[in-house]
Amino acid sequence: MELARPLGDCKSADITDTTSLDILRLLDDDSPIIRRITVMIPYGMLDAALISDEDLGRIGRAIAKNTNLTTLRLCCAINLNKDSSRHALHFLDMVGKNRHIRHFSLHGGYGFNAIETEAFGHLSSFIKNNENLESFEITHGTTPEVVGFLVDALERRRGHPLKKITLNYSGVKDDDVKEMMSFFMNNPSKAPGRICLDHNNFGDNGCFHISKFVRKSGNIFKEIGLRGNKMGPCGLRCIASALAYHATSLERFSIGENHKIGDPGVIAFVEAFASYSNSIPSHLAIEEINIGPEGMKSLGIALARQSYPIESLHLKFNHIGDYELMSLLECFRSNPALIPKTLDLTANCLGHWGLVVLSDLLRNRCCSLERLNMANTDPVPYDTVSYAVNSVKFNSTLRELNIDTCGLADEKCLDLLSSVVCDTTSIQSTYLSNHTLVKFGNCSSREISLFLAVNSNPNKSLIARHKVIYHHFAKNFRLDLFQDMQPAVLVEVLTYVYRGFACCDKNEKEQKHA
Repeated sequence: MELARPLGDCKSADITDTTSLDILRLLDDDSPIIRRITVMIPYGMLDAALISDEDLGRIGRAIAKNTNLTTLRLCCAINLNKDSSRHALHFLDMVGKNRHIRHFSLHGGYGFNAIETEAFGHLSSFIKNNENLESFEITHGTTPEVVGFLVDALERRRGHPLKKITLNYSGVKDDDVKEMMSFFMNNPSKAPGRICLDHNNFGDNGCFHISKFVRKSGNIFKEIGLRGNKMGPCGLRCIASALAYHATSLERFSIGENHKIGDPGVIAFVEAFASYSNSIPSHLAIEEINIGPEGMKSLGIALARQSYPIESLHLKFNHIGDYELMSLLECFRSNPALIPKTLDLTANCLGHWGLVVLSDLLRNRCCSLERLNMANTDPVPYDTVSYAVNSVKFNSTLRELNIDTCGLADEKCLDLLSSVVCDTTSIQSTYLSNHTLVKFGNCSSREISLFLAVNSNPNKSLIARHKVIYHHFAKNFRLDLFQDMQPAVLVEVLTYVYRGFACCDKNEKEQKHA
């Protein structure tokens, strides 16, 4: 068994291989307090790695009596298909007796380990009887009755409503969405604040029923996930108009991998929010929807008109090229403070001019961008990469940058990044280096990793002092480094040096005294 962290005062454990004795040891009353446990089996090991029937009863009883456990995730760990053993179903009954579990996730697997009808009958009692349950997730629940079981359980449920319901990869169709939304319309007090129906089989008709519920219920939803369905422009227009007027507290909206949306759908989405003068959700995921230049421009204009930047914008796998990216970023030239804090452009077709425009925004001191992901994009010339990386030197907000396959694999580019986060050519250069970036892709350079680790300190003055002292005073002191230094910078550097050595002396005295 491999644990995510060693036992000690840990509050969580991820089990990636199932040794029943070790699972029981984690759940034992004498063990450290475990509040979250994940039992996960890699998909390629399903036949060999399932927990044996003989051990399921013991593990179920241990979970049932553990009063510290609040989160339980079972990923392909037990067989819940049509060939489910009575031990597996009894295990679900035992888990359902733990009234302290607040978050429960059950992930079936592809093929023989998918979650089937009989298992849902046992799961419904868990939802009905656990008054403390806050979120419930089913993934790969392939039975057609999955929504029926869920509605029945929610109808009989005692206590407060669930805060989040997730049904992913569960074959949910238009009629299933209609059934669920009709139930919520008749029982608005039982509707969750967050709902995710990713990778199912409903389309515009299902979106109509969701919008119908939103119009009637008002401001309930904080998160809606509709990735990987069959939504088109009409469905998005319908749901966007309802959300823009009624769901003013919506924080997260995910519609990625609905390939029919395209520019017409994005334009309709933007126009719906603009017509009611409401803000676009703080976290917007529209990856892989075939967005083009017109859609990008409309989206950029809408974001640039807001009073504050949204938290994240995910645009990966959209075949975005220079023209599309420039259409988006040109809208922020006059006010770069409104660019999203997280911008994900993974796996697109960015080229020279797109990166140049993006780099110019990064050089602006008012730029609000904190996380930029451009992994797996097309290779670009080294000069373009150099210009993009050097732009980070002038940025004080960017914390995470990922352009690992954008021509940055060679040593020359790693040296370039090293000079950005800690330029040791002079004291002034070190002082003016980037002290904000803390993550750079899957960086394999130990030196750069150390620089990034130092940058994680929130006190940027302290970071600058440590870099200057370590590289220019702790090793080889050179008086010529002070030549041509600006007076204000010189005073600041000398102050840092004095405080740094005073701090070192204090620590040394404390160690001797101890």
